[in-house]
Amino acid sequence: MKKALLFTTIILAVVLQYSKAQTVPADTSHYITINLDIPQLQRKRDVQILLPADYYRSKRRYPVIYMQDAQNIYDKKHGSPVSWGVDSVLESLPMNEQVIIVGINHGGNQRIAEYSPYKTKYGPADGPAYIEFLVHNLKPYIDTHYRTKPDAKHTAVAGSSMGGLIAFYAGIKYPEVFGTAGVFSPSLWINPEVDQFVKEHNISKRSRFFFACGDQEGNEAHDVLKMDSLLRTKKNVTRKNLPEPVILKGQQHNERQWRLEFPGFYRWFIKDL
Repeated sequence: MKKALLFTTIILAVVLQYSKAQTVPADTSHYITINLDIPQLQRKRDVQILLPADYYRSKRRYPVIYMQDAQNIYDKKHGSPVSWGVDSVLESLPMNEQVIIVGINHGGNQRIAEYSPYKTKYGPADGPAYIEFLVHNLKPYIDTHYRTKPDAKHTAVAGSSMGGLIAFYAGIKYPEVFGTAGVFSPSLWINPEVDQFVKEHNISKRSRFFFACGDQEGNEAHDVLKMDSLLRTKKNVTRKNLPEPVILKGQQHNERQWRLEFPGFYRWFIKDL
């Protein structure tokens, strides 16, 4: 009787172990949503993490891209026909070219304020406090709970529109944290003070900036080219760490455009890692 009971227990353990293994898909990315405090702004925020397809089957450490407006970056999680398609891009690549994506949800009515480094007619300048959250709260959490490559070379920050503005600001202010900034259609017009901010800051020779926008976005292309020219006056800035801005013909200020150029940014980010 005891032998039969022991045999049954062993069989059940094997079955349970096999069942657990089957709950982790072999070839698809893994979505995790967490909710974190933003103590600097006394509010909470959902963060949507995309882990590479082989994350649970490997012991590798991964580069990380921190992206703004997470509600608009994934295809499959939300089933949205209009998104950046970040997950689709990653799943089309070999396992050794996939990274961890950390998407931070925007704050709805608080979005413009959170992504503004300087006060505007639309609200306060919550951008600096938001970046403090990324640097001092979110990134340490991600580096503690996931297998990341935490150094600046392997860490990027990216976003579009106001998200592009705050990503650029973060790359300038914290080069020791964010080695690369993906700056898509940045709303530079809303904070003209950013020009002076760039003039006053040294640019690390290890910092990299990728600019992209459409040519049907009002003055967006003009502003991007102007910022590119300003950066080119700075010591340590060359076309190696600041490639020519990508100006997409016929493209407007929307997710379709950013979806078109995200793969180019992604390939550039991982090329020398």
